[in-house]
Amino acid sequence: MELRKGASLLAGFAACSGLLMLAGTVQAIQIDKLVVIGASNTAAPVAGNEAVKDIPMGQSAGEKVSLLPEDAKMSDEEDLFGGKGGYIHINAMLQGEYTDNLYNVDRNKTTNFLTTLSPAIWFTLPRKKDIPVTLAPNNTSPGGLALQSKDYEGTDRFQAYALGGLDFEFYSSDSELNTINGLGEGLFRYNMRGGLSLMVVDRYTRDADRFDVGSDEGVSESKFDSNIAVVTADWNITEKLRAKFDYSNFYLAYDEDLDSYKDRVDNAFDLYGYFNYSVKTAFFLEGKLVDVQYDTETVNDNQQYFIFGGIKWDTTEKVSLMAKAGVQNKEFDDNVDTATNRGDYSGLAVDIQAVYKITEKTKISLDAYRTNEETDSTVASDKTVLGATFGYNQKFTDKISGSFAANFEDAEYTQLIVQDRDDTTFSLKPAAQYLFREWLMGEISYQFEKRDSTDDLFDYQTNTVFANIKFAL
Repeated sequence: MELRKGASLLAGFAACSGLLMLAGTVQAIQIDKLVVIGASNTAAPVAGNEAVKDIPMGQSAGEKVSLLPEDAKMSDEEDLFGGKGGYIHINAMLQGEYTDNLYNVDRNKTTNFLTTLSPAIWFTLPRKKDIPVTLAPNNTSPGGLALQSKDYEGTDRFQAYALGGLDFEFYSSDSELNTINGLGEGLFRYNMRGGLSLMVVDRYTRDADRFDVGSDEGVSESKFDSNIAVVTADWNITEKLRAKFDYSNFYLAYDEDLDSYKDRVDNAFDLYGYFNYSVKTAFFLEGKLVDVQYDTETVNDNQQYFIFGGIKWDTTEKVSLMAKAGVQNKEFDDNVDTATNRGDYSGLAVDIQAVYKITEKTKISLDAYRTNEETDSTVASDKTVLGATFGYNQKFTDKISGSFAANFEDAEYTQLIVQDRDDTTFSLKPAAQYLFREWLMGEISYQFEKRDSTDDLFDYQTNTVFANIKFAL
């Protein structure tokens, strides 16, 4: 699979540009005007055993965040690492996490207390108010991304960015589970005078799928390495017309032989045509091709074609909407035995991302999606996923804030055996934050998660309590 080298080459380009650092499964939260990067083995409610749980580093739940030292109230003496162009910030999080069902099983449950220490760091050049990239990889999504990435519309001639961190995880129930995970993210963008912008983004992840079941004896945390690299050419042809082309390479490799059936390389080609109806509103058409090549289970090799129509609507500072719908066609390779030939797929694909800022202190968000994804089961060729995530954020005082997240997802598997499998997962997560200082925040939260499946083997109900301290310099 020669195309696999694309990820390594792009990763090398980012590294040589000073953009790629070793990092962890992080989450970000804004402390006053300074963003703190922390990590967690269990992020906001997300169903399935995907890596979409990773909130992009430096991106805090839809809010634009600040990297400016004056916004962080840093003095010249404190700004030891930054010149007038770029700045380095160091963060850390210490989190305790108690769960009554570590392995997410329906019987013989195991309790556990997980301690996570997560240092992190980011860099940007020149100084920039907004984090310039949003990537949330998902291992089962064709091309490696579950949702369309938000556009970066910076006006600087160039932008360089890197962010990273580590997760040190310690389990009370079994010390052999102790591990170190990492993640690194980088970007380089160059804006030309003629309206053409070129950008390279790369994100490497060292992580593990969440604990899940095949049987009580088969419970495992599957560790993997993944890398997604994206090259973008974005051209503002006129005030009304815009074109964008993306090429991405997604590489996924698991440590254990039992998980090797999921190892694959995706190459995706994406072409957009935009019509700017007004300053705030744009309509677009999108055509996408994804070539999926598996390492061992080559019977699952396939090509996928998407055609979307959509709208981007930013009416005011309060409302932001990106919505697209279209058709997804999936064709498995023909050069396989008839006995193992997978059935092709054709169906509706939807991606909706909306944010409404009701007041300066209150914000709600909604993400909804429907797509056919790659398999995470040895007895299924793929799965069709329908899901939605609702978020609510409230600032009560200058020091106290709260949030609430609710997630629903239905995954219908295309089984290769007689037993049907249709999983419905629902989760809730309320949280409260307290700002001790501009550089120190504490958070407590609780998560309830429940999955019902037509195959009782995959049922479970889990309760988890979190408490953490986040620190920023």
